[in-house]
Amino acid sequence: MRMNPDKCVFGVTAGQFLGFMIHERGIKIGTKSKDAIETMMPPRTKNKLQKLIGKINYIRRLIPNLSAKLEAFMPLIGTQKSEEFVWGPRSTTGV
Repeated sequence: MRMNPDKCVFGVTAGQFLGFMIHERGIKIGTKSKDAIETMMPPRTKNKLQKLIGKINYIRRLIPNLSAKLEAFMPLIGTQKSEEFVWGPRSTTGV
């Protein structure tokens, strides 16, 4: 691995790295990642649901008991193309 001196910052107590804010107290989700998830509309297709789950999985280390929270989505992931995709109240509370 090589480091580019023009992109390196030394002597700081916090900084962004791969979408996370890293500082002396630990790791937090970066504002861009947080905003991307919060501004997403409820998914209307299986493909958009998979995209949402992918974004949430990227920050999974910061969400305790994530598998239980995503459990409401699993019946929707299993839908076939011929089946109707229905985003209900249980799905919304899973987020």
